[in-house]
Amino acid sequence: MGPAMDARRQSWLVGLCAAFLAVGAQAETYRADAAVAYALAHNPNLKAGREQVAAAGARARAEEGVRLPQIDARYLARRSDNPLDVFADKLNTRSVDPATDFGADTLNHPGASTLHNAAVVLEWPVYSGGRQAAGIRAAQQNEQAAVLGHERLREVIAFQALSAYRRAQAAEAGVALAEDALRAARQHAATTARLLAQNRIVPSDKLSAEVYLSLVESQRERALTRQLSALTQLKGIMGLPFDIPLELERWDENGFTAAGIAALADLESRAVERRRDVAAERALLEAARSRVGSARAANKPNVSVFAAENWYDDTFGLDNKSFSVGAAVRLNLYSGGRDQEQIRAAQHDANEREQRLEALLQQVRQEVREAYYALAEARARVGISADNAGKAQRTVDLVRGRYGEGRTILIDLLQAERVLVEARSERLAAALDLALAAASLQLAGGALALPE
Repeated sequence: MGPAMDARRQSWLVGLCAAFLAVGAQAETYRADAAVAYALAHNPNLKAGREQVAAAGARARAEEGVRLPQIDARYLARRSDNPLDVFADKLNTRSVDPATDFGADTLNHPGASTLHNAAVVLEWPVYSGGRQAAGIRAAQQNEQAAVLGHERLREVIAFQALSAYRRAQAAEAGVALAEDALRAARQHAATTARLLAQNRIVPSDKLSAEVYLSLVESQRERALTRQLSALTQLKGIMGLPFDIPLELERWDENGFTAAGIAALADLESRAVERRRDVAAERALLEAARSRVGSARAANKPNVSVFAAENWYDDTFGLDNKSFSVGAAVRLNLYSGGRDQEQIRAAQHDANEREQRLEALLQQVRQEVREAYYALAEARARVGISADNAGKAQRTVDLVRGRYGEGRTILIDLLQAERVLVEARSERLAAALDLALAAASLQLAGGALALPE
């Protein structure tokens, strides 16, 4: 294989690597629903929420285990010269010698003994005054609240992702508007420079065109920064690395319309019924009330049954087996006022949850009203701004024609174009506000549709 062949092969390999790198660097295009779906799968806050739900479920299952019998195994090894321990060891190992073990000197001054005790104990709490049932109910309601809270968090993250997507789209469209204005401003600057060189205009016209060009360049830089910031926010919500290129669907300023809005009172009532966070707060209230019942169970008797199997020997082993069965009843007669204070604390916690529920209901109604008013405003602004943008475009066309005929001055044309830029920017902002307000009203009402 000659040098020419090696050179061609190296060139081919370099080209192939460059092609792969180019493909890897291409930005991936996301539709709005795909961006929301990606956020629901990768957002770190949602991942943390899923762990919280799993933890609540595990705690609920652990609480249910309190009802079941508890089985323990233990092994004890002890050496002692305490007279009672020594004599008990002889009894447990069934090694008492009547001839030698009942003398006064032997009982009072025994030698040290070694005991190995293995045991299996079963204990079953039969009745706890309702504490077990109340604890299980509280744990189940806490789990339900965690599930509902996570569902609400999914709606919030979906709204944030959709809002960030729309803002990024609008920011990209804003850059396009700035580019259009910049092209027109550069054309005016070039035209005035040529006309001044031909002594057909005064120097102030050229200076005005240059000043206007600088203003438009500054607006373009701000638009580019807004676009970068909007994309960064979108990637953060989606859970994407910030360095990954991302392409969005092109902004369609005519693609956002709001259907008829229901009556405000109906929207509020539906929101109270549908909102997952309201349902979660109600579950937390029920859990707090269950804890009140659990605290009151301290004044009631506790009944448990038990069974035990024991093995005793003076060496490691399982000899001298014995068993015991029984039942125990326990009733606390005095705890220094602790039980009563715990009942009062639990009741205060339940009262707090009631007030938090009322505050949340008020917040829901407020969110619905604010979104309702914002949507109505955005719908009106979209119509007004679309009409103004059309008028501003026609004005620019007319003034440009008059300026070309020498019937008006450059300042009039620059002013008309500035008004056009402002009108188009307002139309863009109104369309964005309409899209965001419609999504906000759906979120406030608990009716935001999530992608499959």
